[in-house]
Amino acid sequence: MLQDIRDGASRWIVWTVIVLIAAAFATFGLSQYMGPSGQPRAVATVNGQEISRNQAGQAYRNQRQQVEQMYGGDLEITDEIDQEIRRDALQQLIDRRLLADYLDDRNMTLSDQDLAAVIRSQEMFHEGGRFSAERYRQILQSNQMTTDQYEQQVRRQALAQQVRSSLSETGLVTAREVDDLLRLEYQERDVAWVRIAADGWQDDVTVSDDEIDAYYEDNRSEFVTPERVRLAYVELNREDLLEQVDVSDDDIEARYEQVKEERYAETGRVEARHILIRVDEDADPDTVADAEERIQTLAERLRDGESFAELAEEYSEDPGSARRGGDLGEVQRGDMVEEFEDALFALDENEVSEPVRSPFGFHLIQATTMERGEATPLEDVRDEIRRELAEERISTAYFDEINRLDDLAYDMPDSLEGPAEEMGLEVRESDWLTREGADEGIGAVREVVDAAFDPEVLEDGMNSRVIEIDDDRAVVVRVAEHEPQAQLELDEVRDDITERLRARKAGEAAESFAQDLMGRVRDGDDPESLADEDERLGYQSVGWITRQEGEAPWPVLNEVFRMSRPDGDRPEVGVISAAGDRVVLILRGVRDGDPDAVDAEERRELADRLRDAYGQEAVQQFLAQLRADADVEIHDEDYR
Repeated sequence: MLQDIRDGASRWIVWTVIVLIAAAFATFGLSQYMGPSGQPRAVATVNGQEISRNQAGQAYRNQRQQVEQMYGGDLEITDEIDQEIRRDALQQLIDRRLLADYLDDRNMTLSDQDLAAVIRSQEMFHEGGRFSAERYRQILQSNQMTTDQYEQQVRRQALAQQVRSSLSETGLVTAREVDDLLRLEYQERDVAWVRIAADGWQDDVTVSDDEIDAYYEDNRSEFVTPERVRLAYVELNREDLLEQVDVSDDDIEARYEQVKEERYAETGRVEARHILIRVDEDADPDTVADAEERIQTLAERLRDGESFAELAEEYSEDPGSARRGGDLGEVQRGDMVEEFEDALFALDENEVSEPVRSPFGFHLIQATTMERGEATPLEDVRDEIRRELAEERISTAYFDEINRLDDLAYDMPDSLEGPAEEMGLEVRESDWLTREGADEGIGAVREVVDAAFDPEVLEDGMNSRVIEIDDDRAVVVRVAEHEPQAQLELDEVRDDITERLRARKAGEAAESFAQDLMGRVRDGDDPESLADEDERLGYQSVGWITRQEGEAPWPVLNEVFRMSRPDGDRPEVGVISAAGDRVVLILRGVRDGDPDAVDAEERRELADRLRDAYGQEAVQQFLAQLRADADVEIHDEDYR
């Protein structure tokens, strides 16, 4: 497989599949069965395959972050919304497993040639603008993945995307449906609202001692100091190893000469012709031999003085360039497969190469113009090359040190002093952290928190195994101090409970007031006049707004465009909660958009969006059927 990648197989195939290496790395690896608090490590099982707590937790955190970024501060993430995000994150992991099983059951696979094209296109594996097999190996090694494991991930993701794409392209959209959507898309609504400040009722409510006592007894579990630990740890840092690596001037000069043409030479101007005799990579030996004989015959005719352009026009099997006498125009590094480029850029002007084999067949190449640029001087890139060589050399050494630290921590489980002394490391201490983690330091790393509260570490006093914090740092931790969860006494939380009850009662009073206000507005009272009579109310007439334009926060827009049309002159009213307050929404009128006012280009874009929506519906129906046919069990109540 790696040879296919190096060969540049399927270089000219157009791919739209985007494979995220982070997703592959984040979900890879085997987990212990039991979690840090004795809970089953598996949050769910899909046809007998486990989805670990770490995988589900990471998916949930990623999804919540996306929601927060999408809506900014306009969306109040309530417990209900948070639970929905958690369930949706797990469902996506389940769907991914079901789709993988679907592909396996049908023996669907991605050819090595197409897989190579996908991986070669991923910029994280590029050096100097081109795919680097060495960088590919290094990145996978740093994430403890083999090439086979990563390539299997890529195959699954690419095939899954193909299935989704084939389903999503089945939607048919009529002109009438586009018109209906345009009427909604550009619909305008005349809106006003009255904001009811809940804290305006705080002074009107009272809380009795009996209510405080009852609330405390009913919610004792909320009034505890969380269990927390302080950790001792040793840290292995790749940067520290860099300083210990000796890179000689000879090594630097050799690397410079090796990569000078590719990385440090100015482009210059290179024009080329070629003759191609096509032969597939997997062709049988007789076919390859026949193609090789044909290209050798053409090479001999060129040596005898025949015209390259005339031979290319008559015999080349690259129709695009053959009609131009094999002319490819100006060629820059990265335009062609590696074998072709290596041969071309080694030629002098007007020189013809020997036959060159590439994934597309056999080539004869002529450099019709070869104006070479000047290379960046060695002294300007010496430090860059020195660091590059040092990083390459410590890659293996770093992982050897990780394994050594892991072995020492296991062999001396009762202390970190021994492993630290053996490896010349310092034993450090963290700040306090709970099962929820900490805001900074190693306590902000989920894997560290999980290890800290693992029974072997927390209860048995053992060292953890090595935890890789990122590509450059790894730690071993042990519990230095432990404070169990403790119940807070009523007197310690009385003020807190009082404020909670006052806020609850004030909110209930504001809600009751909002319902009454809605009725009065519905019956014809002027909301602005009502607001002027009560300092706890704030009135705003926004006027006509669309889904895209208008001075209204997202929760208001979302609710206003879900409300029914007003009945005659009677406004439609509704209420939402916003940051603890109540907002009475007043919808005074609705005007549909005009489909005839939209140009053809926008109609096409909208039709595409509608087609995508139909396609996504088809995908969801397909996934729903997979779920119905599968054995899916969700073990964790938090994700139900």
